[in-house]
Amino acid sequence: FSGTRVLTNHSVELLPKRTLEFIVAHKFGDLAGDLGGLQNFYGFDDLADVRIAFEYGVLDNLDVGIGRNKGVGQITGVVDAYGKYKILEQKQTGMPINLVFVSSLILPYKEAVDDSSSIASYPKFLNRFTFTNQILVSRKFSERIILQANFGYNHRNFVDYQDVNGLFFAGLSTRLRFTKTIGMLVEYNHVFGRPEVIANKYQDPLSVGIELLTGGHSFILNFSNSKALNENLFIPGTTSNWLDGQWRFGFSINRKFKL
Repeated sequence: FSGTRVLTNHSVELLPKRTLEFIVAHKFGDLAGDLGGLQNFYGFDDLADVRIAFEYGVLDNLDVGIGRNKGVGQITGVVDAYGKYKILEQKQTGMPINLVFVSSLILPYKEAVDDSSSIASYPKFLNRFTFTNQILVSRKFSERIILQANFGYNHRNFVDYQDVNGLFFAGLSTRLRFTKTIGMLVEYNHVFGRPEVIANKYQDPLSVGIELLTGGHSFILNFSNSKALNENLFIPGTTSNWLDGQWRFGFSINRKFKL
């Protein structure tokens, strides 16, 4: 992969030591369906989420990052942070895969709402936190094709009374490189263990995108049914359905600096 993210979830890539990356990412409203179409200029009149972040390569095999998200639904005004450690690196002989561990969290900082039935009422400060831990496994088959699988656990400290705090998930991602500067990205995650009483309210996040690489910048254009830009939000909280036209355009701009 060309960056530390596939589309919105993490990739096995890490920043080189003493490299700082600045990221600006946006997702807009529905292109089609009841909330899309011309009346909202195919989603461009709405802003689903925006994220501004800094990521830093502490070591060649250790990254840290911090960002600020607009947030989605009842969870808005969100600070996120993560650490990523590369356990194994693929080599031409001996080691056939990359193996990476990622741990991340979010903290919504806005004032709690008065409605005690809302997940944004936050009776205690610790109720604000959500955590995600995941293992990423990838193999680069050629200069044009890489395949990644991820397995993880998401824990929300405060949820709706019908929901569960902990959810396991697994996903697949791939990059197909057409030229040195253009590639196609696909990212999918499936959530396990959602209670049947509310399972029909949620959808698995699926995203498809195009990456455009320049000398110092990378541009990623994507279409997704998920609104959020952070794994702690889009893995447990995606409700939009591709089949109902509830998918949206988004993009990210990444710039690296050697310090």
